[in-house]
Amino acid sequence: MGLFDRLSQPAQGQQMTPDMMRQEIGSIKANPGQYLSRQGFNIPDGMTDPRQITQHLLQTGQVGGGRLQQVMRMLGR
Repeated sequence: MGLFDRLSQPAQGQQMTPDMMRQEIGSIKANPGQYLSRQGFNIPDGMTDPRQITQHLLQTGQVGGGRLQQVMRMLGR
């Protein structure tokens, strides 16, 4: 389960501590493609640009527009 799933469903008993959240965010920033691949998404090797990754996920149907909007609200964008 990824960071956004854990943040949006804290009642599952696995609430993230601030340290866990910092570690997850650090992992995402260091290599977003690798992080998403570990979460089960199909990201081509070497793809590291967040916008490029987002477009790939949308174009391949791995993430729908509704889920993207939810994540963007969580990020405050």
